Amino acid sequence: MGSDDEKRQRTRAKKEARGSTRNTDRLSAFAGGAGKGQADWGACNPARIQAVVVGITSMGGAVTFGLSRDLGAHSCTLLLDGQRVTLWFNGNADLDEELEGVKATLEAME
Repeated sequence: MGSDDEKRQRTRAKKEARGSTRNTDRLSAFAGGAGKGQADWGACNPARIQAVVVGITSMGGAVTFGLSRDLGAHSCTLLLDGQRVTLWFNGNADLDEELEGVKATLEAME
């Protein structure tokens, strides 16, 4: 075996390799990660968003809409029967077309 000092050094090295010792750095990066992108759900036809909400909730599911931290992409997360899928669309994507595709998929599932 090794001395107590050697054991402590090995333990310290293992802890330093784990992510939990770097939480302060991670939180600082998180807080400083303000977005610069152009993604905006306001550019989407509200009827398309409504169609996705109605489509997934009629099956007992849920949907959330969001943006990437840098505001460069849109997210649409579908939850149904314990499954979760997050769809990502570029900031310049045709959201009406993308959500029409989501709606069509949901309709085919009914």
